[in-house]
Amino acid sequence: MKLYCALIVLLLLSACATRQPAQVDEISTQRKHRQAQSMKHRKLPRKPDYYRVQKGDSLYSIGFRYNIDYRQLAVINNIKPPYTIHPNQQLSLKQPVKATVSQENKPKSNAIVQQPVITAKKEPTSHKNTTASQQPPVKKPQQKTTVTVTRQPPKSKPVINLPITGDLNWLWPTQGKIRTTFSGSNPARKGISIRGKEGQDVKAAEAGVVVYSGDGLLGYGELIIIKHNDSFLSAYGHNKKRLVKEGQSIKRGEVIAHLGSSGTNVDNLHFEIRKNGQPVNPLDYVKP
Repeated sequence: MKLYCALIVLLLLSACATRQPAQVDEISTQRKHRQAQSMKHRKLPRKPDYYRVQKGDSLYSIGFRYNIDYRQLAVINNIKPPYTIHPNQQLSLKQPVKATVSQENKPKSNAIVQQPVITAKKEPTSHKNTTASQQPPVKKPQQKTTVTVTRQPPKSKPVINLPITGDLNWLWPTQGKIRTTFSGSNPARKGISIRGKEGQDVKAAEAGVVVYSGDGLLGYGELIIIKHNDSFLSAYGHNKKRLVKEGQSIKRGEVIAHLGSSGTNVDNLHFEIRKNGQPVNPLDYVKP
């Protein structure tokens, strides 16, 4: 009996010795290593060097798409105000290191004042025996007129005169709670998302001019972009219906669209603010 028990104990000890313990830490480390190698070889989409203009594009919408200030894009491609572009036109998206917005790209006054012509004055002929009473009468100088010539802007793209020159006073664009917040490191969160009901009013956060109204930017649905001054743009995406057109002047709080779900599957307003072409956190400028 003792021999039998001893054999059983030996068999149990032998089984325990041959069984390997589960190396959980090692498996986890291997999985993380594989994931890291996968991320290492995964390439992020690179911004193209050139863009071919499509029907409905504007310099503002192209700059908005690639996070380039429209003035910088104009300088790179030598495009003068009012920034007219044409379908199939190829634009460079490369940003030279020293490329800056030159003075000649800023809108100039439409009025041109023609300078009066300056002519040499003829001196009076002197006479030896001429008295003071015999002096010829002094002629009054002729009044010179200034001619003003008005330059007509192109019919296709009129020059935009912005109503805002001072500080901006931002207005909350629609009713609803914040659905997603801004993230500077996440390309999919360049603005905030405000949940709302289909058809409710979307209002301009500040006065300005509509520089884009269309559905040509992937992921934004029915989109409106408003220019407020030389530095700031605001964008309103996923609308059900756009109520304004490009070139239209907009007042602060004016209804510009009806909220919807175009380009997504949720009724919400995608709201962005861009400063010099770069997305900034809207909550730093406007409060719910």
